[in-house]
Amino acid sequence: MIEFHWSNNNSHAELINTNTSHIGTPGEVCAGGEGLFWQDGRCLPDGIIDPPLSWLLNYAIPALAILVLIILIRDSIKKGELTWWVLMCVASASTFWLETFGDWGQHLLYSPNFYHYGLDLPYTAPHNPLWMPFMYAVYWVLHTWAILRLAQVYQARNPKASLGKAIIMFTVPLTFVWNILVEGTAAYMGWWTYDPPIGPYLDMGRGNFPLMWPMLTMFVWPNLISWLVGAPDEKGLNRLEALSGLARYNNIRISGDGATAEIGVVFPYVRALAWVLIFNITFVGCLIIPLLSVRLLTGWNSFFMP
Repeated sequence: MIEFHWSNNNSHAELINTNTSHIGTPGEVCAGGEGLFWQDGRCLPDGIIDPPLSWLLNYAIPALAILVLIILIRDSIKKGELTWWVLMCVASASTFWLETFGDWGQHLLYSPNFYHYGLDLPYTAPHNPLWMPFMYAVYWVLHTWAILRLAQVYQARNPKASLGKAIIMFTVPLTFVWNILVEGTAAYMGWWTYDPPIGPYLDMGRGNFPLMWPMLTMFVWPNLISWLVGAPDEKGLNRLEALSGLARYNNIRISGDGATAEIGVVFPYVRALAWVLIFNITFVGCLIIPLLSVRLLTGWNSFFMP
């Protein structure tokens, strides 16, 4: 049964203050009966252990992402250029390695039943799914495409509206609907959970679905990226490329018939590098720093993710 709660962000205080161990014998109950020691000995919320349909993310998401990328690369080769779609997929997927730092900051735990990896670094989460780069290649591309399509519809009806204003008009409703569909479903299935959640949340049975934090951060980065890259059918350099100074890598020749732009040999490589760098830099600034700062500055803690 789905229930509404407001987390005081201190629900693990007693476990933490009494130095209760989060490492123990696999299969035994832990965290005051709210968790189980998994195969690696870590105490985890029992709702995310052995969730249903884990194969969907382990196999279907990577297979879909690879198929889509093959189709997009084929189209890119036919057109003789790095298309918007290929750049979006690659640049989005390149930010996956930052997810684990944000997860630690927002107390997000993924089911250990997913194929995963761990990092022996501070401020990182355990059990980072191997499907994450594939998910990013699909998730962020679809989100960006959706917000840009809605923005184009708004601009068609309001010709004087800028792209930035059009994006802002749909930021709140799209973000909430998007999170309910993705995060709500994942929490209900037990694919991942926020424990403890921060602020108001829904207890979905197997996992928790926060209604405020980190959802507020989703109003910034995805929409900033949408504004920077523009729609797939836009001609010329987009804002990301212009701000990166990519114009210098195109040669302009003036002939009797007018100006002709020649794409420099290194332009496609520099363009791809610019997309990847800007995506990663803005991801850190808009998502990772706020998520880490909230946990570190407030002292909020998670027993499952010390």
